[in-house]
Formats: sequence, structure tokens, C-alpha cells
Amino acid sequence: MFSADTGYWQDGMSVNTNGGKGVGMEENRVQTDQNTGQETVLVTGATGFLGEYVVKRLTGKYHVLAMGRNTEKGRHLETLGARFCQADFTDRSSGDFFRGVSYVIHCGALSSVWGKWEDFYRTNVEGTDMVARFCHQYGVKRLIYISSPSIYAQKRDQYGIREEEAPEHNDLNGYIRSKLLAEQVIRRWDQKGLETVILRPRGLIGIGDTSLVPRLLAANRRTGIPLFRDGNNLIDLTSVENVALACELAMTAEGAQGQAFHITNGEPAPFRQLLEQFLAAVGEKPRYRKLPFGLVYGLAALLEKYWTVRELPGEPPLTRYTVCTLGYAQTMDIDKAGKILGYCPEKTLEQSIREYGVWWRKQKKSRTAATRGDMETHKPCQVTKVKLYQCGSCCNDVAFVYRGLRRKRRVFPARVALIQHKRLGNLLYDTGYSMNIFGKSPFLKLYRLLNPVSLLPEEEISSRLAKDRIGPESVDIILLSHAHPDHIGGLGQFTGYDLIAFPEVIEALETPGLGKLVFRELLPPPGHIKNCRTPRQQLREHFLCRYFDKVYDLLGDGSIIGVKLDGHSLGQMGIWIPDFDLFLAADACWGRDLIRVTPAMRLLPRLIQADFPLLLDSLRRICRLKREHPEVQIVFTHDQGEEGTYG
Repeated sequence: MFSADTGYWQDGMSVNTNGGKGVGMEENRVQTDQNTGQETVLVTGATGFLGEYVVKRLTGKYHVLAMGRNTEKGRHLETLGARFCQADFTDRSSGDFFRGVSYVIHCGALSSVWGKWEDFYRTNVEGTDMVARFCHQYGVKRLIYISSPSIYAQKRDQYGIREEEAPEHNDLNGYIRSKLLAEQVIRRWDQKGLETVILRPRGLIGIGDTSLVPRLLAANRRTGIPLFRDGNNLIDLTSVENVALACELAMTAEGAQGQAFHITNGEPAPFRQLLEQFLAAVGEKPRYRKLPFGLVYGLAALLEKYWTVRELPGEPPLTRYTVCTLGYAQTMDIDKAGKILGYCPEKTLEQSIREYGVWWRKQKKSRTAATRGDMETHKPCQVTKVKLYQCGSCCNDVAFVYRGLRRKRRVFPARVALIQHKRLGNLLYDTGYSMNIFGKSPFLKLYRLLNPVSLLPEEEISSRLAKDRIGPESVDIILLSHAHPDHIGGLGQFTGYDLIAFPEVIEALETPGLGKLVFRELLPPPGHIKNCRTPRQQLREHFLCRYFDKVYDLLGDGSIIGVKLDGHSLGQMGIWIPDFDLFLAADACWGRDLIRVTPAMRLLPRLIQADFPLLLDSLRRICRLKREHPEVQIVFTHDQGEEGTYG
């Protein structure tokens, strides 16, 4: 509903990975499980909020294939008894998973109030057509398609909406438009002989929700929730367990073929009342901003236009759909689902809200306790200041780097972090470019051709430090994220220091080569580095271990924690500075404004990555950290904006 800074970090940014384990395509060949005789159900979007609940409901009754992209969630689904199929339903290579399947429940979608039309069309329209095509090709008995009542959104109150009142067109946003077109796709395949059922569940709530309630909480904490007409507009919500029930019923219900059904709890209530129930459950006090609807709707339209013209990342602070949702009543008639599907909600809103509140408080308590315990164990309060310097930059056209973007030159700053430590003095994280980058070797010329570099002598790290009256002799430790030119350039400007990096990075320094993007001409002269040290003290209980596989105490006092971020470079190291809730993530992404488009990286820049699927996996882990800990400040080396000082 609402835009927040966390919008950069949502799963809906299409960050995915092809790594991890899951059932192979050749393994799914039979109509029934050979051991139990159960029919097979394929659930797309199984690693999403609804998909997980559908899988949970059907396991034990059916042989469940859970298709998704999140390997971590996939492993969890396998503990429930499902078989994880790591695949993207928009990819033709996923077709073999449909072989031998009796029923398909298509939960997968790009669900967002804002985004590019081509993304919505590719995922929600073309992807749905591909799913239906595979169902028809492999003789699937019935396809259940999860649509959305957002297709009804308008600037007016609507009560008891019936299924046949669905509009043919609604251009309020790209998501709505794509869902209407997807329903048309489903109906065409139904006419070709594929049995289909469309479900339109309204406003899903339940334990594990990462969209509705978190967005409400973020808006409430940030600016307050816009309130129109005193919040008396009636709205419908649906316990996610009830939607899973409807999916199960729709698979076999007689007379359901070719039909669409509304799914809600059948408990419409005023928006303000429901909001206050949710906030009370999670222990928050409501903050309202009473605003005139017409003025805010006009402002939302202007913001949408501005975001579109300027091609700004994330979503606008307000959208027309959000304003309509907050300002007008919308209730759904579910009689048809009751009569044909036999649908009767099993869980009440009161139960769902109460359970969500208990879960939320427990999660918050455990996160807080883990963080506090970790900080006490590892003795923080050692870092007094962190200052970021821009030591040169390169420039490139984002359209040449990422598919789907318009041509636009973007500056990629090369940032260095000065870390001032109570006990150890001045430390550096990376060293930026140096003037050596303008050397005459053919490899350096090729690098500059592909990445035009901008650097003045006064921008080198030694000069930047000198302006702050910090001499190079005071730097005794340099933490190196990885060995690319914009990170190692300044190593030769310091002497007698310890270099701390993961073994893969040290090996790259010892055996430079074009394939590693490590150039001999940029390496420090012999003797400048006193010792090369690799992280040895691996942590097992640190809260970061929930997000990353390799977590190390770099200095032995808990003040700087190293995290392995493989992908862009093998052995790339991000660092966590607990004193400032600061996570420096190097080149795990080339800027927070580019998170959403990272999976659409073109072939040439992909070849620069050591392991592209691992890069996406590392980025997903960072996004999860940010979503679950909004207080964490995440900085990528090439973020745009001010240099920044902490402390």
C-alpha cells in the first residue's frame, strides 16, 4: 500500500537465483506418486506468502511439487513434505515440471502497486500463458489461477461486488491491467479444452505476511497513515489459510470449470477499525493524517507521472491505487464460492489478527534479543567514526548494463571507508582508484574503454586523508573487499600495514590476470604489505548467521564483522559495523537504485561476475537482512549521493 525506503529491498524486485538444490526435471515423470498413489499438484510461486500456505495445506493429501526461485524457502518447503522445483515459470525450461501433474495452482505473479509495464506483462500475462500452455500440453486436469479483486478498483464505493461485474479494462496501474489480461488468457485456454478456475482473494493476512502489515507499519512510523472520510469505508480481508482452503476446493469442485470466484472472510469492516486492531496486536499506536481525497488523488497522479518521466527507482510515496484503496469501500460477494466450491471460511479475522500479533511480537523480541546478546558477546563500542570518501569514479550507460532500461549515463563512485577504532586507530575498507589506472598497458586501456574513469590526484585516498590531517603512516590495517581496480588502487600509497581479506582475494593478488580483473600494474610494490591475513574466527551464533553462511570476527573484539558475499568476485567481503548498524556491501550490487534490475544484467557485464547466480543469492540475502532489520544502513560501493559520515 505504501512506499518506504524498504521498497528497494522487497522480493518483488525480481532478485532470484538459479543455485541451490531442488528436484531435477527428469525426476517428475508420473501422474501419481509411486509409493502412495497420490495425485500430483504443482504449485507455482510456492516460495511466496500464499504459495507456502497452499503447499502446507496440500502436502499429505497430494504429492506436491513446489515451484519457486528462493532456495532458502525451498528447503523449508521440503521439510513440510513437498519437493522443491527451483524454476521460474516464465522460463520455457520449466515446462518439463508439468509432465505427469494432475492439478496446477498458479500462485506465481509479479505483485506490486508500481512497476514497469513490460515486467508485469512478461510475468503476469506471458508467464500465465506459458503455464496454461504447459498444462494443456501435458494433460493437466485443472488449472487454478490466482487473480486479484484489485481489478475492481475505482474512485467510488462498491458493495457486494459480484464476479460477473469484472471490468474489461482498468488502467489504474500496470498490475491491475496485467491481471485482467491474464484472466483473458485463462478463459481462452478454457475454451481450448483446458479446465480452469479463477480465484480472486482479497487482502491476504496471516503469519509470515511481508507486504500488507509491514507496509502499514512502515507508513505509520514514518509519516502517519493517510485517513480519508474518517476511515469508515468498508473493506474485505482474507485469512491466508482460507485462500489455501479455496484452492484445494477449486481443484475438484464440480461445476467450477470456467468460473471465477471471490474469496474473502466475509467479514467486511471499516478500514480504521481493522487498522487499529492490527496495530494494537503488534503493540503500536496509530498515527493518522486526515487529508482531502481529491487533493491527495491529484498529488498521487502527479507523483506517478514524475516517477515515470524521470525513471526513478522504487515506487512513488503515493499512488492512485493506494489512495482509492484507502478512501473507498470495496466489499465482495462470496455466495458463488459457497454454493459451487463449498467454500466456508475456517479462520476468522479476529483469530488471524491475534495470531499475527503474537507472531510479530515474538519475532521482534527474538530479533532484539539476538542482536543485543550478540553485541554484548562481541564487545562493540570500539568504532568511533566511519567516513566515506569518493576516490574517483567510472561512468557507463545503464542501458548497456541492464536490459529494460532507457539510455542514461550513470556515475559509479568508487568509495572508501575510513574506520576510526578506539584501540587500533585508523583502518581502511578498500582504497579506491589511483592515478595508476591511467597506465598504458593494453589491459588498462581496455578497462578504461569499457569503464571510462574519472579521477583527479586530489581524489586519491592518501590525498583525501591528508585533507583530514590523517597521514598514511597511521593506517595499520586495510580490509579489502575484493581485488578489482576501483578497490585496490590505493594499496601502494601505504606501507607496513596488515591486509585482511578472504583467501580467494589474496590468491587473486598473488596471481593477477585479466580474467580476474586484477591488473599487475595496480598492485602495491613488494614490502608495502607487512602481512596478509585471512579471517579465522568464524562465528556460529551471531545474528548475521541467519542471513549469511560465512561470518567472521575480523579483529577479535566484535567491532567489525566480515561476511562472505560471493558472486561479483569470489571471496568478496562485506563488513558489519555494529556500533552504527552499518553494513558495507561492496559490489554485491552496483547501487541500491539498481537492485530491481540486477537480474536483468546483460551478457557482457555478467561475464565480469565471477558467478552470477551467487551474486543474485548474495543480494537476496542482503535484501532479507534489510527487510527484517529496517534499522540497518546498507551501503554499496557505487551508491549515488553524498559521501556520508557516521559518528
